[in-house]
Amino acid sequence: MSNECGIIFFGSQITTGGAQRVLLDQASWFHAKGWRVLVIFYYDKDGKRSEWQAQYPFPIEVLSTYTRGGGAIKNLSGLLPGLLRLDKAIREFKPQAMECFTHDANLIGIPIAWLCGVPIRVATHHGQFVNFSKLRARLHTAIINSSMTTHFVCVSSRARKQALEEGIRDDKMRVIFNGVRPIEKDISIRAETRANLGLQAVDKMVINVGRLVPEKAQHLLIDAAAIVRKHRSDVHFYIAGEGPLQDSLTRQIQTHGLENVFSLLGNRADIPALLNAADLFVLYSETEGMPVSLMEAMSAGLPVIASDLEGIAEVVNGADTGTLIPFGDSSLLAKKMVEMLDHPEQSEKQGCNGQKRIQKHFSLDRSCSKYEDIFSADFV
Repeated sequence: MSNECGIIFFGSQITTGGAQRVLLDQASWFHAKGWRVLVIFYYDKDGKRSEWQAQYPFPIEVLSTYTRGGGAIKNLSGLLPGLLRLDKAIREFKPQAMECFTHDANLIGIPIAWLCGVPIRVATHHGQFVNFSKLRARLHTAIINSSMTTHFVCVSSRARKQALEEGIRDDKMRVIFNGVRPIEKDISIRAETRANLGLQAVDKMVINVGRLVPEKAQHLLIDAAAIVRKHRSDVHFYIAGEGPLQDSLTRQIQTHGLENVFSLLGNRADIPALLNAADLFVLYSETEGMPVSLMEAMSAGLPVIASDLEGIAEVVNGADTGTLIPFGDSSLLAKKMVEMLDHPEQSEKQGCNGQKRIQKHFSLDRSCSKYEDIFSADFV
């Protein structure tokens, strides 16, 4: 790829989430392929910009400031300066393409990219936003349907269906599944990670990865864990992630008397090691688009239990690659966890089948190659 070809990847906020991980993985892939890459976020919600910059070889810029508890007026005061900085960054970088992640990023990035004359302006749909106002939704639909947006990518068939319900034109849409880097099984990493967690060789480890927010419904996993422990005393539970429900989930763990067997790990940089150490992955969310954490778990060969949602079903696609159950029943979740832990050979077979499915349909190479077709269409 010629060094003249550049891409800006634009996200609304630096935080630990699926869209941000997809953005950074895509940026890394294109950088490795020889594209000029610039990553821009509107603000740094979690204060991780320096940490992320140390991990990646391409520049990561932040346009505006964010103050926790500062209120909407204070944080919105940085909007105009942020937009001006985005305009300046685009004009200096001179990209051939700009991809925006999430609805908020589409709202901000697409019009500015259009004004700056970026030839290829890609908006994406990773799932419906919680608390997205009707005014912002109407504005978003208008921007996507206009000539400002040259391409609109939905990361799942469910996201495409949601976009149609939002009034976005069908002829604007293209479905490109998210892709993940494969997580290799490593016996030594498994043993080391389990030892660091205080697990014995005979203990079973159940893990969930996700932000501690209502839509992830980790409270149901905690309720289910209390039931599982009545049947099996060797099972330990872990959630990797942070969020506003940290305190309430901690209290729930204490109420059930699970302090010694259920741990909230916070944000972790060693997710591949944790997945290597685990015996079962659970994602019992109320809503999901195309969950990266689930795909990573399957890529590591883990058996999975997840909510029977349209976006998840696209990934799992059958009982031979994962166990899907209706959302909202902690007793049913507990029953399925016990069944899978009681039948390790069957669970291992399911994990192997899931791993093969991810390798075939949801690899990072497969996903990014389709984006590259869009970005380089006018430059070959």
